Formats: sequence, structure tokens, C-alpha cells
Amino acid sequence: MPPFDLLALDLDGTTVNHEVDVSPRVLRAVQMAMDRGVLVTIATGRNVPSTRPFVERFAVNAPVICQQGGVIYDYRNETALRRITLPHALTCELIALEQQHPEWRVVMYQDDRIFVTDGEFFRHIYSLVGFDPAVVYDLCAVLDGRDADKVLFTVEPDDAPRALAHLRALVGDRATVVQSHARFVEVNPLGADKGSALRWLACRLGVPRERVMAIGDQGNDATMVAWAGFGVAMGNGNDATKAVADWIAPSIEEDGAAVTIERFVLGGEG
Repeated sequence: MPPFDLLALDLDGTTVNHEVDVSPRVLRAVQMAMDRGVLVTIATGRNVPSTRPFVERFAVNAPVICQQGGVIYDYRNETALRRITLPHALTCELIALEQQHPEWRVVMYQDDRIFVTDGEFFRHIYSLVGFDPAVVYDLCAVLDGRDADKVLFTVEPDDAPRALAHLRALVGDRATVVQSHARFVEVNPLGADKGSALRWLACRLGVPRERVMAIGDQGNDATMVAWAGFGVAMGNGNDATKAVADWIAPSIEEDGAAVTIERFVLGGEG
């Protein structure tokens, strides 16, 4: 029997490389794990539609954690099993920051749709924020009085620490702020983190914590890496995630996720 029953995989920076592709070795390792009876889920900040191509690519056999844990979606039955939203008033407050800080470009997620104010700016990173965002000048009006799923700010990498600190001070205990990419700082609903979502999913699947492995790289992965019975940080990951990991894998350029699965799930078989 494999030592783990549930494997949670981050996408960007962990299994999906800078070309937005997955290496054959990683695909093979994931498939071999499922062939051994391991349940595999994806845990990503992407929304349901933009996660779908990777669900199909990996052919995962368990419900998937999307939007940093705000949504847990069963693609087999096309059903949202769990959804947590960001309050309308707070969302509009965050959207207004783009006027005060034009260098921080806003991306708003609502009901599996993505909205931006500047389509030309986002054109070259569509594949990262989600495919084909709608361009709308007044994002708050688009909400129509309803909650959002999350708000993402695109920033220059060297400005990310300032944005992270500013947003955390602004939202306080009203939401969760994480860095999910060198250029992305996100504001997510309270309770919408990958660790909480993975705990919820493991409970639903009847898998005890000690039989769960999670692999991630950025700060938004730290909660699931910390919660899992065996948490793995990628070699290209940030210090916060590495600090809570049980093992540091090689980088994504070295197929670190595959190395981890081969060593700890497949018993050295690759």
C-alpha cells in the first residue's frame, strides 16, 4: 500500500512551469500514484474554468481546491461542494485602491468569471490570472451588490512586500492576504486558504491527516504544507513555505514534484 491516500498538488511553480506546461515526468509520476490507488487533488488560486485544463491534463480523481480554498469543486459532477465569498463592501474598498495605487492592477473574481479594468495590460498574462477576463471600467458596479470570490493585485516583484504589508494592514481580520506568485498578492475570504480546504476535503474523503501529502511553493501554499501529514516545499519556493515543510524538494526545473512522488509515494519507482 502507498504511504499516502491523498496527494494535494499546487499548480504554478510546483507542477506547472513558466511556460504554463507540465513536464512528462511529473505527469507520469502523478498517473502512477493514482494507479496505486492514491487520490490526487489540485490546490490552486485559479478559478474553476481556468483550472479545468489542468484537471483534464492530470486526470485527477478527486474534487479540486480552487481560488486558494474559496471553492472546492467536483468536476466529475460539475458541482461546487464548498464556496466562501469576499464581502461586497470590502471588495469595493479593495477595488478603489487601483485609483490610489495605479501600479497595482486589480483582478476581480466572481461566479467563475474574471474582470479587469485594462485588457491590454493583462493580455500577456491571461494564462496566469485566468483565461479571457472581461474588461470593465467599474468593477464595483459589476458586483451588482453581491459578494466577490476574491481580489488579486498584480504588482512588480520588488514591490510585492510593500503591497502585502499595505493590504494586510488595510483588511485586518476581515480577510486573508497572501502572495501567490512573484507578481500576485491576493485578498481572499476568511477561511479560504489551502490548508483549511485540504482539511475539509480530507475529512469528506475519509482520509486522516497523517495519510495526506501536499506539495507547494509560494506563501499561499504554506497552510496546506503545514497541515498535511507530510508537507513538501519546492526548492524554488519561498522561505515561509520552506519553514513549515517536512522536506524540501528540488526546484520545478528539476521536476521536484515528480522526484517527491517517486521517492515518497512510489518507493523509488520513476
